[in-house]
Amino acid sequence: MDELVHSDITDLDTLVNMIKLSFSFNDGANMIALCDYLYERASQKYQELQFYKAHKKLVQPIHTKRPLVYYYGYSHLMKGMAFQKQGKYDEARDCIEKYAELGWFNGLDPHGEAEVEYYRHAAKANLYALDILSGFEVLQEYVQFLQDNPEELLPGLLSIVEGASRHDYSLENVLEPFAEQIDDFKYLEEPVNVSYYFRFCYQLSLYYIKRQQFTVALDYILQSLMLSDTLGMEHEHEFRKCTAIFEIFRSQATATQQDQYITILKGVLKDEKIDFTASVAQSV
Repeated sequence: MDELVHSDITDLDTLVNMIKLSFSFNDGANMIALCDYLYERASQKYQELQFYKAHKKLVQPIHTKRPLVYYYGYSHLMKGMAFQKQGKYDEARDCIEKYAELGWFNGLDPHGEAEVEYYRHAAKANLYALDILSGFEVLQEYVQFLQDNPEELLPGLLSIVEGASRHDYSLENVLEPFAEQIDDFKYLEEPVNVSYYFRFCYQLSLYYIKRQQFTVALDYILQSLMLSDTLGMEHEHEFRKCTAIFEIFRSQATATQQDQYITILKGVLKDEKIDFTASVAQSV
């Protein structure tokens, strides 16, 4: 964070991009620091605008891609997401309260009003996720919310799966209505969505391991391994965890799963120019 301050980054869109990068790298501490700095810069610009208007001075235009209220809300939204991933649910709720209602923002045009409405909606979705993770009995309400708001489906189902592992409830009837959409997740290309899908598969593998459904669990671990390899070095830690799980439960793997696992590992070493034919033949 010291480097960030010393570099005097004041462009709000640059800060947003840096926060997104920290999210993709799963760097919660840096993400929180960046969110605090974005909030500081957005608040400073807002106060300057209010001062100029109050004193009837010429307002200098702000060169940003989005209305100023977006950056104010985004700082709290992403900080809350970082706290949620860390399991700090009370802190995450505090963040949600700060962007749930931004209608007090002065000078909102139609674009700004649209951002305020977006954050109202995001706050509702994220409160459901926190309730699920905290063990509150809102599952049916949340499922209905996801059916009505399909754009929230992937992060929503991830929260439900995490909640199931944490609080030991069954997913069978929950996931079935979304089977077709879940199958389409594998075609997602945007990095944030791919990262969500990786975590979804990984959490499902843990869920099925706890229920001793090892074949299903290992299918999801294999999917996670392929996704973590696609996502690159920022998911190296997750790749190691998936590999460890497969090795621990390798005796439960089918022959097809064994072959898929070897293929994935060979792909990781594709640049090493090694002939695996003899070693693979010996392992069969």
